[in-house]
Amino acid sequence: MEEVKERFLDFRDWVVDRFYDIKDFLADNPNVKRWLVEGCIAIAVGILAGVITFNVLNHEKKSLAVSEENAAHPAQEQSADGSEDISAGASMDETDYGDVVIEVVDPGVYVGDIANWSEEEIAAAVSERSHYLDETTYWPAVESYWQTRGVSGNARFCTYLFDTTSKVYSASDFEGVPKDVIHIIKNEMYARHGYSFRDSNLMNYFMGQVWYSPSIMPADFSEKTFTETEVKNLDLLNSIDQ
Repeated sequence: MEEVKERFLDFRDWVVDRFYDIKDFLADNPNVKRWLVEGCIAIAVGILAGVITFNVLNHEKKSLAVSEENAAHPAQEQSADGSEDISAGASMDETDYGDVVIEVVDPGVYVGDIANWSEEEIAAAVSERSHYLDETTYWPAVESYWQTRGVSGNARFCTYLFDTTSKVYSASDFEGVPKDVIHIIKNEMYARHGYSFRDSNLMNYFMGQVWYSPSIMPADFSEKTFTETEVKNLDLLNSIDQ
């Protein structure tokens, strides 16, 4: 026991001696001391930057995966099939739009920043989101509708069904369009503004669209967001989607 104690004391004395040796060395070499301090600061800043970057990326990932469970639950009317029934307020009087040129979205044109992506990046994004479409009942009807328009491949996930932001449509433009697709077209107008859907069926459908980025909870969404053109189209779609 005495031997162990003696060894411990010897080790303690050695550590103390080395401490004072280092202290004297740094006192005699101020540049080395400065370098050590700067090095420690640089390491600390690097660690802090890494933590902040990780938290930001993790937050964006969680935002992308927002679901009904973490969305707000304001009082909303429900349609007969239980999906969300959201509208832009009271319907406007029926209006004669005159000789308005009616066009649908060119399926060959990707929307937003997607137009600048490579085909590999687009394919990766489509693959990453594909599992959401397995969890929604709307996709089969929309997929079939795209086929009737001659659209296939990744274009189905990278563009809008109708250009409701800049074009005013009439009821004849939606003749023959399946009811489920009409419902999606109407809700697509909300999705384009970042609306986060309470209904998981709708949420899963739009999460399967590469262009969709949920950013606004239902309680925070303002119908004043819609332009006059969008309101006209939304009124029309609400009258059809009964």
